[in-house]
Amino acid sequence: MISDFKYAIRMLLKAPGFTVIAVLTLALGIGANSAIFSVVDTVLLRPLPFPNPDQLVIIWGNSKSEPDGKYTQSFPDYFDFRDQSQSFAAMAAYTGAGTVLTGAGEAQELDGVAVSGDIFGVLGMGPMLGRGFTADELKAGGVVIFSHGLWKGAFGSDPKIVGRQVILAGRSYTVLGIMPPGWKFPVQAEQSDYITPLESLVATEVPRRGSHFLRLIGRLKPGLTAKQAEAELKPIAARMAQQFPDSNNDRGVVVIPLLEDVVGDVRPALLILLGAVALVLLIACANVANLLLARAAARSREIGIRAALGASRTLIVRQLLAESFLLALLGGAGGLLLAWWGVDVLSAVGPRDVPRIADIHVNTGVCLFTFGLAIISTLAFGLVPALQVSRPNVSNSLQQGSKGSTGGVHGTRVRAFLVVSQVSLSLLLLAGAGLLIKSFFNLRGTSPGFDPSRVLVIDQVLPRIKYPEPDQQRRFYDQLLPTLAAIPGVEAVGGANPLPFSGNDSGTSFYIAGQPPIAPGNRPDASHLTVVPGYFNAMRIPLRNGRDFDQRDTDKSPFVVIVNETFARRFLPNVNPIGQVVVQDRGDQGELPMEVVGVVGDTKHDELGEVPRPEFYQPFLQNPNRRVWITLRLASANLAGVEAAVRRAVQGIDPDMFVPQLKPMSGMLAQNLAQPRFNMMLLGIFAAVAMVLAAIGIYGVIAYSVAQRTREIGIRMALGAQRTQMLSMVLRQSLTVVLIGLVLGLVAAFAATRLLASMLYGVGANDVLTYATVVMLLSVAALLASYIPARRAMKVDPMIALRYE
Repeated sequence: MISDFKYAIRMLLKAPGFTVIAVLTLALGIGANSAIFSVVDTVLLRPLPFPNPDQLVIIWGNSKSEPDGKYTQSFPDYFDFRDQSQSFAAMAAYTGAGTVLTGAGEAQELDGVAVSGDIFGVLGMGPMLGRGFTADELKAGGVVIFSHGLWKGAFGSDPKIVGRQVILAGRSYTVLGIMPPGWKFPVQAEQSDYITPLESLVATEVPRRGSHFLRLIGRLKPGLTAKQAEAELKPIAARMAQQFPDSNNDRGVVVIPLLEDVVGDVRPALLILLGAVALVLLIACANVANLLLARAAARSREIGIRAALGASRTLIVRQLLAESFLLALLGGAGGLLLAWWGVDVLSAVGPRDVPRIADIHVNTGVCLFTFGLAIISTLAFGLVPALQVSRPNVSNSLQQGSKGSTGGVHGTRVRAFLVVSQVSLSLLLLAGAGLLIKSFFNLRGTSPGFDPSRVLVIDQVLPRIKYPEPDQQRRFYDQLLPTLAAIPGVEAVGGANPLPFSGNDSGTSFYIAGQPPIAPGNRPDASHLTVVPGYFNAMRIPLRNGRDFDQRDTDKSPFVVIVNETFARRFLPNVNPIGQVVVQDRGDQGELPMEVVGVVGDTKHDELGEVPRPEFYQPFLQNPNRRVWITLRLASANLAGVEAAVRRAVQGIDPDMFVPQLKPMSGMLAQNLAQPRFNMMLLGIFAAVAMVLAAIGIYGVIAYSVAQRTREIGIRMALGAQRTQMLSMVLRQSLTVVLIGLVLGLVAAFAATRLLASMLYGVGANDVLTYATVVMLLSVAALLASYIPARRAMKVDPMIALRYE
């Protein structure tokens, strides 16, 4: 075998053009596969960074009407599940949190998690410095545990930080510990700076069973599965539904492994991309196999002489596979370099909501995968040519080699089959890419129901310790909003909580006064937003009927509400909505009747592709809050000086107030398009590469066929054939093969693109226009690839052709 490899090296060095093209083709296919596999390995396959991660589960609520839905839980629900179940070694509740750290250099925003229960027992890991929370501290609060990154960046890795007092949102906290490097929870969070107890922060919500905002995480006892735990929790949920129909009617429970829950939304897209790059590799292998077939046919005389001198078929196949193996190893090495670069690009441009995307890198597993692909590729593209040229009919091989034939009918059929495969696989990828491209542009062209251009957003949160009372919150924003409106260049000022596309939502149940009574547990839900006067004008949300909120809508005046068109159409049909009364459920606070004073246009809240939901809006003065997403509409896109003016306006009212960075509303919408843009971009790149490889394959086969048939073409022309007839003959041979590939590709695409249905918006999986465009594009590429060698056939000189070989 050593001598085989030495000879293989010499043969590849003698044909540098062939070697470079083959290695680059393989490197492209293998590199794309390795890069995407590194993403799949990190996101889908790699265990979560906790001890025994397979024991971690998420406990969601669901309903009979939406069994696949995932709803948050309340404190009383959490306590009941924790205390009445036996399947869990530990259980905790958590929700996302944010705060501002002051007194440690420049003030900075922090993202973290507020917890209730034994979160460290659930995750199986605690602080590397200090300790976790005691039961009393979980209820009283006032303590915090920092991440390693924040400890290093804000406190210079000071080992004496434990026990020190720090200021978070204007309140003093005691630092209990520091988490290990790399620790992050939730796993899919962009960053986790701190952990703090939750109950003291939301003390009024703890007894409210209808206040659903918690996520529950548990660690199963050894040997138990998520399904077994779910079977135990279902009767508990059923009992709660009977005991508390006002809040838990129709509520069930579902238990999902944590890894499955984390990657559930991105799994289909990543698996489709992995399948796409596998097709690219198959096309690359088919291309190299065609090159090897052409080269093997040209070497048929050499092989024939080897066989005549006594070389067995096994030895000949082994020699040819040695050359293929070297090509594969070189292609694997090149692919690994491309994957290394590609992973950095994917980490940089990938959507931020892909879990653990920042952790993607080329590791040992990816290297093994890469060179495993190289070995498999050796068999995929090397075996058929080796078997084809090593057949034992020595006389036939020598005759074909001397006459410059095409390498036999069987060789021609094999090459045609490879071209058909390339064309059909390319069409499959192009169809998928075309559907995603059309879907993306449909999504991007979808109106969110408001005009995001020239709108800046400030996520302003008042410190709890300084502004605990509603009157304090009203006074602050009453002073701030007119000051912001007076800033030069600001056309309109508004605000809402929660703001569309902010990642936050709020819903509540209600009923319409005067309609047939509905039991509390069966009442409909609607999204619930609190807005300050001017919000609809600032966001350019059209007022369809009635009036906007204004300064007359205070806590001393009758409570009012504005509904969107979907709300009016669904719950107030065939009546004038103005003057109707919506009665909001407020849990322990009772019911709140609100008169409808206006109807506004529908807006999208979480996704551009979603169907508008029923929404109602309350005026801020009647439902104040510490948090308001302030919206500023500017007269122009020039932002110079606006942020500084906003900062002066806020700190002019409260010099200690932290002012977050201004965000463009258009950028918040762009984040919503990041995932479909990412899918479209990658599949589009793979499809383009596949089409180029297919065109190169077609060109190579036709060029080789023309070269091998030079003598035949010369004879035909000497007997009177016209140049146009030669062009037609060559194009007919090429396009027949391409047509077969297109038909097979269309059949495969009609079946396979159904997998993309969940990723499409505004276009069906069998969109005729997309398929027609793809077929046209691939046909033009195939025609161009065939025309160049066909023109060469037209220019054959009969006298030179008759003397060929």
